[in-house]
Amino acid sequence: MQEILYLNGSFFPSEEAKISVMDRGFLFGDGVYELIPVYKSKPFLLDQHLDRLEISLNLIGITKEQINFSEINDAINELISVNQYKEHSIYIQITRGVDKARQHIFDKNNKPTVLIMGQPYKKYCVSEIEKGFTACIQDDYRWTKANIKSTSLLANVMLKNLATKMNRYEAILIRDNKLTEGSASNVFILSKDIIKTPKLSYKLLSGVTRNLLIDLLRKNTIEVSECDISKEEVLSAQEIWCSSSTNPVVPIVTIDDISIGSGKVGKFTLDAYKIMNDYINQY
Repeated sequence: MQEILYLNGSFFPSEEAKISVMDRGFLFGDGVYELIPVYKSKPFLLDQHLDRLEISLNLIGITKEQINFSEINDAINELISVNQYKEHSIYIQITRGVDKARQHIFDKNNKPTVLIMGQPYKKYCVSEIEKGFTACIQDDYRWTKANIKSTSLLANVMLKNLATKMNRYEAILIRDNKLTEGSASNVFILSKDIIKTPKLSYKLLSGVTRNLLIDLLRKNTIEVSECDISKEEVLSAQEIWCSSSTNPVVPIVTIDDISIGSGKVGKFTLDAYKIMNDYINQY
C-alpha cells in the first residue's frame, strides 16, 4: 500500500505529491521541521512538539496566523489512521513557500508550504542498549542558532555521516571547549554522581525528549544539573547517553576509543532508560 501524506491542505499518495522548484525550502533551506514519535498509534507529546514548532516558526518570522495548527493536528491523526501507523514517527516540514524568483529577500505575502508525512525509524532493543554504543568528538561548526529546528541541516548531515563512516553512533559536538549536543541528539553525562546536560541557549536545541527526561529524573529524586560541561569533563565522565525523539536513551560507552567510565553501560543510564520506557508504555 502506497503511503499517504499531507501537503498544503490535501492528502496525496506519496509518489503524487509535488512541490515547486521555486519553493524556498528547496532553494535556501528556508524552513523548519519537527519529528513526533508515534507509539501504539498515538502521537507522543504532540502538544509539546507543536509548541516547539511554533517557536521555531516565530524565530524565522513565520507567524502563527499564517499556519493552521488545528488542521496540522487533524492531519497528523488522519495520517496515523489511514496509514495504520503503530510504531512510527511523523515528520512535519514548513517552509516559507514559493517565491517568484530566487532571491534572498522573501515576499512577506508568501503562503508557507506545509508537508506532513510518516517516517520509519529504528528503535534499539534492550540487548543493544545494554551493550552500548560508540561516539566521536567533533568541533561544532554548525550555525549559531541551533535552537531553531531548521531544515538547513548540511553541517549536521556531514557530522552524522562522518560518525557513521567511523562506525560510530554519534558525533558529540564541542564549541569553545564546551559540550553543545550531538549531531542529531541531546547529550547527558554522569560526573561526580550528578547527571549533567548542557544548559539551554542558542547553541543547542531544546529537545522535547531532553526536557521530559529531566523532569522524570527529578521526579524520581535523581539530581540533574543544566550547566556548562567542558570537553575534559565529557571524556572523564562516569556515564554518557544521547537522547532524541526516536531513541530517548542511547548509552555511549566509548568516545574515540576512550572508555567512558568502566566501558560498560552504567546504572544511571539504565535507570534513565527504564524511567523513560515506563513513561512511554503508560502514555
